[in-house]
Amino acid sequence: MIRIVYLLVRPEGMTPSKFAEECQVHYDMSHDVPALHKYEVRLVNEEPSDTHVPYLDIGPFDAVAECWFEGSEKYEEYLASDIRKAWFEHGKTFIGQLKPIYTQELC
Repeated sequence: MIRIVYLLVRPEGMTPSKFAEECQVHYDMSHDVPALHKYEVRLVNEEPSDTHVPYLDIGPFDAVAECWFEGSEKYEEYLASDIRKAWFEHGKTFIGQLKPIYTQELC
């Protein structure tokens, strides 16, 4: 399984409520993207201050999104999809910045 985690930041000037609306639209659009096994997006509610190790200061972000793919062939199919490309174009309208992280299963 391939999983990609994205830290999302809304564009300057976009309200949190408008960002949340666009995240919902983007989520709804994800159901039509070929080879995308699963997509989740979660809005940041707050950042806790009671961490038990030093805090990593990466700047504020507004949402965390995750994409799952069943393997490299499905991921390649996803990348080639025109529907995925249109989905990314929508993302450009409401995502000001992002940080993608390709993850690896521990076990």
